[in-house]
Amino acid sequence: MTTWIVLFISVLLITMALAAVFSRSLASAVIILSTLSLFAALLFVLVAAPDVAITEAAIGSALTTVVFVLALYRTKDAPSADSRSPKNMADESGNAARSVQEVPHA
Repeated sequence: MTTWIVLFISVLLITMALAAVFSRSLASAVIILSTLSLFAALLFVLVAAPDVAITEAAIGSALTTVVFVLALYRTKDAPSADSRSPKNMADESGNAARSVQEVPHA
């Protein structure tokens, strides 16, 4: 009976991992990953690894979820990039070359 439960939770973990990867919302991906971590802790308890289960529940589910939620909260308040700002160094050097060419020589 335990083998079937472990197999079911393993398939559930794979499904949840794929759902987190293909999720369109970052908030839902964080929720799915924290739930995945809780099910992983349950799986570790079922396979007789309680020390790993406690660590997974504390670090994987609690701490990582808090860090992800704080990062989402902080990035929502961040100003968006201006459309005129360069996206990489090549754009920046191209803009500098164009501005040099536009300056009239005396």
